[in-house]
Amino acid sequence: MTVPIILAGHGRLPSGVGEAAEMILGPQARLKICELGPHESPDEFGAHVLALAGDAAEVLVLADLHGGSPFNTVRALAAAPATRPRLELVSGLNLPMLLEVLLHTTGDVTELAGVARAAGRDGVVDVLESTW
Repeated sequence: MTVPIILAGHGRLPSGVGEAAEMILGPQARLKICELGPHESPDEFGAHVLALAGDAAEVLVLADLHGGSPFNTVRALAAAPATRPRLELVSGLNLPMLLEVLLHTTGDVTELAGVARAAGRDGVVDVLESTW
């Protein structure tokens, strides 16, 4: 079973990262985009996240900014005991993170969140400090 992935963030950033990933890997059916518009409330955004999750048991949400409105909204949903599906949330959305997540085949959302954290962190390289 593949884990659905929702890109959550401000404005068109999630679409841009998603489009870049699909340019490299081709169409990704499990990839969903949730963009916070300038006049959208957190409740509206949260409803959109849950609608995108559909009937999945578990979903990985990659948010653009730790502490931003999309992150805070998903964090509140993930903490709510009655929320279904189970939401695993990782912030710091970037292209290396998304590519690794899409290429990883695990059906375990917790493992996939670990892949996202590691790839996001490892995707930031200071070229002058790099040994490659």
